[in-house]
Amino acid sequence: MPQALAKPLNPSPASPAVRVSTRENNFDLVRILAAVQVAIFHASAHLQLPPEGVWAQLARVFQVFPGVPIFFVVSGFLISASYERKQELRPYLRARLLRIYPALWICFAVSLLVACAFGFLPLDVVFSPKFAAWCVAQVTFVQFFNPSFLREFGVGVLNGSLWTIPVELTFYVCVPALYALLVRGRARPTSNALLAVVALASFAVGYAMDTGVFGPPRSFQQRLVQATIAPHLHLFMLGMLAQLNWDAVERLVRGRFLLWVVPYTVLAMALHEQLVAGPLLTALARVLLAGTVLSGAFSARSLSAKVLRHQDVSYGFYLYHMVIINAFVEKGLVGRPMYLLAALGIAVIAALASWRLVEKPMLALKASRA
Repeated sequence: MPQALAKPLNPSPASPAVRVSTRENNFDLVRILAAVQVAIFHASAHLQLPPEGVWAQLARVFQVFPGVPIFFVVSGFLISASYERKQELRPYLRARLLRIYPALWICFAVSLLVACAFGFLPLDVVFSPKFAAWCVAQVTFVQFFNPSFLREFGVGVLNGSLWTIPVELTFYVCVPALYALLVRGRARPTSNALLAVVALASFAVGYAMDTGVFGPPRSFQQRLVQATIAPHLHLFMLGMLAQLNWDAVERLVRGRFLLWVVPYTVLAMALHEQLVAGPLLTALARVLLAGTVLSGAFSARSLSAKVLRHQDVSYGFYLYHMVIINAFVEKGLVGRPMYLLAALGIAVIAALASWRLVEKPMLALKASRA
């Protein structure tokens, strides 16, 4: 993810100059909390924790703040600003690839070692065409491909969380196209209206998916739609629209976290408990979630630096947590909260190693070529 927002070299009428220092926001903290939400949700389910108790209640609370949508909102804000800052397509794409792929490839290598250690990669599998195809998929942009020879390992998918990687990569490719078609050279009201139409279309697809239009939750059609940007693009564009209109949005979110998180939490809990329903309330909840995320990033702005000390460990934590949970499931370490804590602790260690040994050096390389 970009580490700062800077003034565009040639801001368009629809794009005000934005300048935000890495030391002036809590995006690193927002992302790690989102990653923890995803990990606790997965661990509670796959490690078979009792349906009642502290961890079960915590998982229910965390469901109100879904990690993946939060990632997408943050990406929309930061990635659009990164594109504006770089202006040229090649350095923009290079920076994005350096941020995603080196850590992803190391995680894949570790995942192979884990699968091998548990006996799921015998020589006849390793030398098969299906294994080669799976490896190519994992190191490119088809991470949701799940081969048959791993479906008996752990929860049945070696690293199921990585379905979001192709979605993020598609976001990166879409940003230059969105700017070229809907932003550059247009007045801001016109650009905002066009982007809003695209966002509403995406929301309609997402709402249809959530309400079963594309079939049951685990059906092939449902999984196919989920692996595209169609149902998720509106979340990315909420962040993008906020960044494009930051001169107005900043006054609404900076230092006003409670004014956003309280109404969002009330509405999200009501929707989750099915006390209320409908597309308008769901759309309002998405807008309130985006406002909560951005307000959290720009309230008590030194909090992230104090807690994380500029260590952006969210990506590594997200990459490794399901590999570790799979190992616990395969070993039969399930049913007790201590196993959840142990799995999350190991994920933290893996995330710190990924940050210090892989991601941070790549960010330095990216900066040296900027």
